[in-house]
Amino acid sequence: MSSSRTRILALFLLVLPALSAAQTKGIVTFGGLKNLEFINQFYDGGQGSLGSGPGPNFGLQFTANAQAIVSASRGGSGNFINNPGGYPVMFFQTGSTVTMTATNGVQNAVLFYYSALQTGSATIYSGPNGTGTILASVTLPTNNSGCNTYKLCVWSAVGIPLSAAAGSISFAGVPDYLAIGAVHLGAALPTSMVLASSQNPSVQGEPVTFTATVTAIGAAPVGNVTFKARNKVVGVVPIVGGAATITVSSLKTGSTNIVAKFQGTGFANVTRSLVQVVN
Repeated sequence: MSSSRTRILALFLLVLPALSAAQTKGIVTFGGLKNLEFINQFYDGGQGSLGSGPGPNFGLQFTANAQAIVSASRGGSGNFINNPGGYPVMFFQTGSTVTMTATNGVQNAVLFYYSALQTGSATIYSGPNGTGTILASVTLPTNNSGCNTYKLCVWSAVGIPLSAAAGSISFAGVPDYLAIGAVHLGAALPTSMVLASSQNPSVQGEPVTFTATVTAIGAAPVGNVTFKARNKVVGVVPIVGGAATITVSSLKTGSTNIVAKFQGTGFANVTRSLVQVVN
């Protein structure tokens, strides 16, 4: 019996690391780093090149050229403003890419903010250091206009849902012309929905169209909306052009609770309802 228990315990200890893999979650704000400080091991239990840290230990490793920079409006040398949260941002002065590796992997989604004076890109890989399968690649267009004192004043959100665990993300662009703000790792993309009826009240037997309009921060939602009437499913409709619609003509007289629930990989689930009155 003792030997059997030992084997069971050993098996459990072998399985446990696999269960905890791909669980990196957190927001990389670059807060706590100094102006022009190389990030180094700041997010991996260590310090930045100027002794800052340690920061939150997210198990993140950055290429040697990854630096933090503080806005000149806050005493640094960065030619930017309006960055999310007012924190330092990440940039690079050498090379054409900067890569962040998540040693434990990232699931669900990646959301980040960027500002660019020349077009760049972001590529997510299944393996570390920009290796393995490319899970997603997006272009980061020039997005600044109307800037006066500071050349980078506009920050765009980019959300990337993940169908598999990501090992690293590489940002590419022209040195000094691409800045990366806060990076959200592992959380589903914030999603919202509006549910509307084509006519309310309606007449019994008359077709009524219900439209669920879904939006998400930094990305076009992909997924399905499940519609229910009186707690019974009347249809499951994919999102097309940001909306899902269904037409129902069998509603009974009186008040009916219509519920729409959106679900999509990498996006937060969201539910909305309305009361449809049928005369």
